[in-house]
Amino acid sequence: MSARAKSLLDERLDAVAATARQIFAVRLAVGGAAALLTGYIYGPAIGAGWLTAFLFTETWTRISTRAVGLGRAMSRRARVAYAGAMLSASATWCGLAALYWLDGQEAFRLAAMAILAGMMVHAQGFSFRSPVALAALGVLPALMWFVLPVVFGGYSGAPLVTLTIGLFLLLTYVAASARANMRTAAILADAQRNAEAANDAKSAFLAMVSHELRTPLNGVLGMARALQRTSLDSKQQGFVDTILRSGDGLLAILNDVLDISKIEAGRMDLEVAAFDLATLGDQTVELWAEAAAAKRLGLTCEAAPGLPRRVLGDETRVRQILQNLVSNALKFTEHGQVRIHLAPAPGADGDGGVLITVADTGIGMSSDQVNQIFRPFAQADAATAKRYGGTGLGLSICRKLASMMGGEITVESASGAGSTFRVWLPLPEAEVEIGPVDANAQALPPLRILVADDNPINQTVARAVLEASGAVVETAADGAQALDRLRLSAFDVVLMDVHMPTMDGVEAVGRIRDGQAGRSDVPVIALTADAMAGEEARLKAMGFDALQHKPVQPAALIGAISLALAGRSARAEGSDAAA
Repeated sequence: MSARAKSLLDERLDAVAATARQIFAVRLAVGGAAALLTGYIYGPAIGAGWLTAFLFTETWTRISTRAVGLGRAMSRRARVAYAGAMLSASATWCGLAALYWLDGQEAFRLAAMAILAGMMVHAQGFSFRSPVALAALGVLPALMWFVLPVVFGGYSGAPLVTLTIGLFLLLTYVAASARANMRTAAILADAQRNAEAANDAKSAFLAMVSHELRTPLNGVLGMARALQRTSLDSKQQGFVDTILRSGDGLLAILNDVLDISKIEAGRMDLEVAAFDLATLGDQTVELWAEAAAAKRLGLTCEAAPGLPRRVLGDETRVRQILQNLVSNALKFTEHGQVRIHLAPAPGADGDGGVLITVADTGIGMSSDQVNQIFRPFAQADAATAKRYGGTGLGLSICRKLASMMGGEITVESASGAGSTFRVWLPLPEAEVEIGPVDANAQALPPLRILVADDNPINQTVARAVLEASGAVVETAADGAQALDRLRLSAFDVVLMDVHMPTMDGVEAVGRIRDGQAGRSDVPVIALTADAMAGEEARLKAMGFDALQHKPVQPAALIGAISLALAGRSARAEGSDAAA
């Protein structure tokens, strides 16, 4: 097969095959009707013979395109077979058109031309996808469209000349139209490739920006939290609080931009696990209590009777929705209160999910503002954006996350009368588990922890957080140094940066798991400034026990260490029991 022919038998033919499988039932219905009509006119034998040929081509098509039906790409051999099936189908219908034409009756000749015209229209519909499909489906009926009237029409003289010219002009127009479709398809394909390349470049840029911004933010926030634990006068404590609030605000903006990009690119995956929704609500109140108190606002959370103790869903994303709504409510409320209400949603089967309501007594919105509030980068108006700030991404992210979970978010509001946001999520009830690990503990048992990070500021931050919790900390500047220390001394936990010179964290954890540095089962927690979707699953598959994003949150880091130690202990007990 020539290189030219190979280039034509590409994925464009797969797109044609996918469409062909979608209209399989329609083709069977049309073919069955044509067979019945033919059998009625020319007798059962001829009708059955044509139906047999038709079903043979349809079976050939179905078999040759089965890879597409399974969601896979067709092999080159399958594409050749499919092209043959299309040519066979074209010949089958052309044979029926010839049968009708040669009968000689005017009505049957019109039926024959209608069959050929339908085939050319069908081929034209595929021409923008694949030249091979256009040729296999359209060449034979185009020739028959010309040959039957000119050669077998019984015309002569001026009528023959007029008919020949007319048919030639029509075929020329059809060919020109098909060529224009193919050029348009090529332009669209190039545009799609360029758009995909631009999107990949954007994703790479966001990953790089995330990493480069999170690393210095880790130093700023980590050192500020360490400074907050020292002896400071009230003025100095206020300065540190301002640093932390500003840093947390910058981190929230960075997270919003990354989240909206991941959602739009379809790269955000949801996790499903059991969690306590009422506890999540209480934690949200606790998190925002200080901000509410600073504005003299009430902030409460009420769980309605009948709310499931535990539900199944992505706790992180539900928490993100609730915190975005509460943050938004506090921002736009100057007097009164913000109320969170958690309740079971009504359902016909008694399992209608949950309804999260966040109501405030703030400035409210007009109907026009309500209509645009969920659009990305949109705020109520320019004056609101100037006064209150923000990216205008929070509510857009809430709606997209709710939609990804199969739920929805609505809002009721009026200017000067506050706003009420309602989030319905189809979260089923989960079985209650006993004895969960406290991931928010602020103290650790006496542990020896090795921190491997090439950034001295990050080392200092980790040391400050961990030593304040009672751990003994040693550091290494890269993966190779970490392996050397593990060979010489035993550590309870390793915190490993993913990106380091000389030897990165991925290679280092692989060597640890291979037994090249002391205990192969020592818990290793990845530290990374990367925040793209799927990162945690990828790193766990490479041997890490958990992942902590930078900037490091002290409570989350200590909780991750506790969970990693508990997980290793449970697996060790299971292995001993099996032995």
